[in-house]
Amino acid sequence: MRAIILAAGRGSRLAPLTDDRPKPLVDVLGRSLLLRTLDRLREVGFDDRDVVIVTGYRADMIDAVVAREGLRCERVFNPRWHDWNNFYSLLVAREATRGEAFLQFDGDVVFDGQVLPRMLAATGAALAVEVRADLGAEPMKAVVGADGLLRELSKTLDPARALGEYIGITRLDAETAGVVFDDLERFEAEGITHEYYDHSYHRIAASGRGRIGVVDITDCEAMEVDDVADLERVEARLAGRA
Repeated sequence: MRAIILAAGRGSRLAPLTDDRPKPLVDVLGRSLLLRTLDRLREVGFDDRDVVIVTGYRADMIDAVVAREGLRCERVFNPRWHDWNNFYSLLVAREATRGEAFLQFDGDVVFDGQVLPRMLAATGAALAVEVRADLGAEPMKAVVGADGLLRELSKTLDPARALGEYIGITRLDAETAGVVFDDLERFEAEGITHEYYDHSYHRIAASGRGRIGVVDITDCEAMEVDDVADLERVEARLAGRA
């Protein structure tokens, strides 16, 4: 199994912290988001040679961190990081997955040591979902059927229909990954290059072209860092837990 970390974005909502670095290199209590994800992968036995980092904005800085840390992670550059949404960051990693199953990570998520063992214990394809009812406009909402499979995935869904929030960690088996990549290939022709990769999961689930389950991580610590307020909140929670 491989791991794909999407680290191409600038993260303008985190300015000025991202004025001179990509979002995944922003520090959380002295350690960057990127290195925190790599720490968690090591804890569950991943070799860094099986980790692919998709770069874009200030790719040179991520290359420098990889060299400084003595890492052997593969890097794939997204040349459309500045004008297409992150669907393309996942798509450009297709060849690097080597047709294997993989874990996919947004580059702005902080999560504890309980999350990855659960994702690895799952079968097939699955999204990490925090089950909760207090969902506003920003969370990526997951609607799940009685069979436990994803039906819809979008920020615009009615919160009353949603099981909870998808927090940016996915497990894809090789078969479902192939369906996802084929779908992402269609985005340019369909004129939807503004979309997130999540839209592909939504389309595949809604059409029945793939079976995507969910992994309940409600009792785990998993937080996205979208803006400075998020960063302050995450640091306060981590500091309080220490």
